[in-house]
Amino acid sequence: MKRSTKLALTLVLAAGMIVPAIAQDNFPDVPANHWAYEALARMKRDGLLVGYPDGLYRGTRPASRYELAVAMHAVYTNLKTQMDGLDSQLKALASSINPQDIQNLKDQVAALQNEVNAMKGWGDDIAALKRATEQFDKELRSLGVDVEAMKKDLGDLSDRVTRLEKKKPAVDISGYINLWAGTGNSSNSLPAMTQTGSIVGHSGSAAVGLIHDLAVLHEGAFTATGTNETGPKWKVTAVVGNMLGADGFGNQSSLFGNTGGYGYAQANDDVYIQDAEVKWDTSIVGLGFGITAGRVGYKLNPYVFQRIDNNPYFSNERWDDGLYHFDGAILGFNFGSVKLNIWGGDNSNLDSVDGIDLNPTIIANNRFFNGPSEGILGTLAGIGPGNVGQVDKTAAADASIPLGKNGHVNLEYLWMEQEGTIGPGTPGQSDGLLSGVNDLGSPSGANRDNVYGGDLQFGFGSIKVEGGYHQSDITENDHTVNNSNNYEYDAKVKWEQSKFGLWGGYRQVDNDYFAPGDWGRLGILYNPANIKGFQAAGYYHLTHAATLSAGGEWDKGVDTFGGGASIFGLGSGSLFDSNTTIDSYNVRLDYNLNSNLSVYGAYEDTQFKESGGTFNVPEFGWTTIGFGYGLSSNAKLNVQYQFSNVLNGPADAADGSPFGRYEGGFLTTQLSIKF
Repeated sequence: MKRSTKLALTLVLAAGMIVPAIAQDNFPDVPANHWAYEALARMKRDGLLVGYPDGLYRGTRPASRYELAVAMHAVYTNLKTQMDGLDSQLKALASSINPQDIQNLKDQVAALQNEVNAMKGWGDDIAALKRATEQFDKELRSLGVDVEAMKKDLGDLSDRVTRLEKKKPAVDISGYINLWAGTGNSSNSLPAMTQTGSIVGHSGSAAVGLIHDLAVLHEGAFTATGTNETGPKWKVTAVVGNMLGADGFGNQSSLFGNTGGYGYAQANDDVYIQDAEVKWDTSIVGLGFGITAGRVGYKLNPYVFQRIDNNPYFSNERWDDGLYHFDGAILGFNFGSVKLNIWGGDNSNLDSVDGIDLNPTIIANNRFFNGPSEGILGTLAGIGPGNVGQVDKTAAADASIPLGKNGHVNLEYLWMEQEGTIGPGTPGQSDGLLSGVNDLGSPSGANRDNVYGGDLQFGFGSIKVEGGYHQSDITENDHTVNNSNNYEYDAKVKWEQSKFGLWGGYRQVDNDYFAPGDWGRLGILYNPANIKGFQAAGYYHLTHAATLSAGGEWDKGVDTFGGGASIFGLGSGSLFDSNTTIDSYNVRLDYNLNSNLSVYGAYEDTQFKESGGTFNVPEFGWTTIGFGYGLSSNAKLNVQYQFSNVLNGPADAADGSPFGRYEGGFLTTQLSIKF
C-alpha cells in the first residue's frame, strides 16, 4: 500500500492530532514545521483528505463517526483504483508482448514486479480496513456506499495479497564478491614479515617500494538455496577466483602464501564447490532426528576440531568461520535437552578444478610458515605444501548435556586416519603424519590420531566459568605410539558488565598433543605446544564510539625432550624446553567516527627467551593502523597498513638471505560486496 494510504488510516482514524498554525500549500491551519505536514500534504494531493468547507483541517477538533466514514471510503477508493490500474497494466502487457522487443518486456515486468512487491505488505492494512468497515457499517450506508460490494472487494484483495505473500521463487541466489590487493615495502633496506611468516617488500638486499610486489586477488562466491518450506532443505556454494593456490593465499587450512615464502601473487583462476548439502529433519520413536549430507562443514572446541584462520589480512565469513569441510554426513539426535551428533566423511579429495585441496585437515602443533630458512624459526620447516600432517578420513561423535539452566558439558571423540603407513617424521622433514612437529621416537607407520575429552561452561550471573581437558593418541592402526605428554587442559573465568569485560585463565598444552584445532598464535607460531602459562584479556567501551581492548600471555616451556637443549640451542625433540619463556602482549583501539566510517590502531609484541642462551632469540612486533568505510549497506572498503619489527635470529648464509631482522611494511585493501 502506498505510504499516503497507510498514513491516511493512521492519521485520520486516530482522530486526535493537534495541528495549530497556517501554511499556504497545505491546509491553511497546518504549520510547515509540524511533524505531520508532509503526510497531510500528500493525502490532500491524493484526495484522501479534503478538510472542511472553509478549507481548514481543524486538527484539534475530534472527528465524528461520519467524518471517519468519509475518510475510510476515500482510502478504499484509492486502494481499489491502484488495484484496477495494476490489472489494466497486466492486461495491456499480455496483449502487447512482442517477441522482438525483449528489453521492453523486461522493463515492464520489472516495473510490475516492484508494484507486486509493494502489494505484499498490504495484508495488515486491508485487514484493518475490513474491521473498520464492519464498525462503520451504518455510517457508510448513509453515505450511499455499497457496503456489501466494498466488503467483497476487500475480501478479494486480502486473498490476492495472501497468495502474493506465499509466492516466492524456488531458488534464492546470494553471495559476495571480494577484491583484495596487498603489497609490501622495505625500510632501511629490510623487508617486512607478516603474522603468518611471509616476507614482503623483498628484492635481495635492495630497498623496494610499495609497487614492487603488488598482488591483486579476486573471488566471487555464489550460494543457491532452496526456498521450500516443507521437505528437505538444500544449498550449494560455488566459488571462482584467483586466491586459492600456492601463489595466492594457499588453501583454507595452510599458513603459507607464495611457495617461496616471498609475498603474495595472483594464483591461477580456479573454480571449486565450498559446500553442497541437503538437510532434513524428522523423528524416530518420538525423538528429534536430523540429517545433513553432502559436502558439509563442522567445528568443535578450538583445542579439538576447528580450522585456523590462515590469513589475518583477508576477512571473509567462509574462510574465517573455522569450519572444516568434508564429504560425508552429520546425524543429529535430540534426547530431550541432550543433543548428540554423529558425523564423519572423507577429508581429502575436496579439490578445485585445478586440483588444489580445499581445506586439508592438519593435526600438527607448533605450526609456522614453511618459507625462507633465514632466522632461528625459519630454519625449521613447519607444515607447508603437500600431503603433510593431513588426515584423510574422520569419524566422530559429540554430545551437549545441560547442567541446570546455567551451564552445559560438551563431550567429544574424534577418530582420524591417514591412508597408508606414514612414519611419524622429525622436525624439519616432510616424511610423515606428524612431519614438521615433534619427533616421537616411535616405530614407523603411525597413521591414526584419536582425540577425546570434554569441556564445561557454567554461568553465575555476569560471571562465566569455562574449562576443558583433551587427550590425543597417535597409533599405528590399533597399536599406541605415544601414551604420555599428549594432553591439554585449560580453564578460564569471564566477567562482563555493560561497559567492560575481563577474563583470565591458565592452560597447558603438552609436547605430543596433536589435534586439528585452532588454539592461538604466538608470533608466527600457531597452535603452540610444550607450553604452560597464564592468559588474560579485556575490553572497555570508553564511549559509545570508542572501545579499547588488550590481552597478554605468559608462558614457559614444559619439559626438555631429545636429551638436549631446545630448538633455540639447535637441539631436537621440541621447539622449547623448561628454560624457555614466552611473553606476548597486544592492545587495540577502535573508534567509530560515524555510522559509515571506523578507524583502528593495534600493537602486538611477542618475545621468546631462553635462559643461559648465547644468541639472539625471536622477537615479533607489529603495529597496525587502518580504517573501514561502509559504501552502502552491502558494500564495505577496508584499508590497513602494518609496520614490522621482527628479530628472527641470525641470518642463514646458506639460503643467501641476509635478513635476520624485518622492518618493512605491508599495505592491504579489501572491497567486499554482498548481494
